[in-house]
Amino acid sequence: MKTIKSTISKTKYVVLALIVAFSFSCSTEDGTAGPQGEQGITGANGADGTDGNANVEVLTFDMSAASGSFDDVTVPELTQDVIDNDVVLGYIKRGANWHPLPAVQDIIPFSVSVTIGVGFYALDYVDGGDGSSHSISAGDIDTLKIVIIESTSTSKTSNGKQQIYNTLNQAGIDINDFNAVTNYYNISK
Repeated sequence: MKTIKSTISKTKYVVLALIVAFSFSCSTEDGTAGPQGEQGITGANGADGTDGNANVEVLTFDMSAASGSFDDVTVPELTQDVIDNDVVLGYIKRGANWHPLPAVQDIIPFSVSVTIGVGFYALDYVDGGDGSSHSISAGDIDTLKIVIIESTSTSKTSNGKQQIYNTLNQAGIDINDFNAVTNYYNISK
């Protein structure tokens, strides 16, 4: 029993000595910063990306399989804020040509009316002669592009959409011409 007491007593002193040693060996203050390391070797630069416009977003949808008298395209980017404040332009590609939306029968074999709502862009195909519903077949339309031009107006009382239309008009840009719009904003086709 005496050996156990003496071992416990010695262990207490050893533990106490370790606690004291650790208390004095650690400082709460940081030392001075070491010298700056050498500059690393410069790596090769990557290829520059395509220049674009931060205020313009182009959404592309494959419409080659579309058929019927209407298409509702889901577009999460069409928020109420976008619809209220920004310019939303639509274009369809048929063959090699881009056509503005809404489209009339004199530029393609049928008319296309458009309805824009929160989260969707609806295309209704109409017979331009009598206004009745027109049914398209797969391949009649190749691509749908929706161009969203963000209003940079910071005032809620000014009409940001009209400012965009005015700017494009003053620059001589016809918003019905897809190529003119993409060239003006330097965005890929």
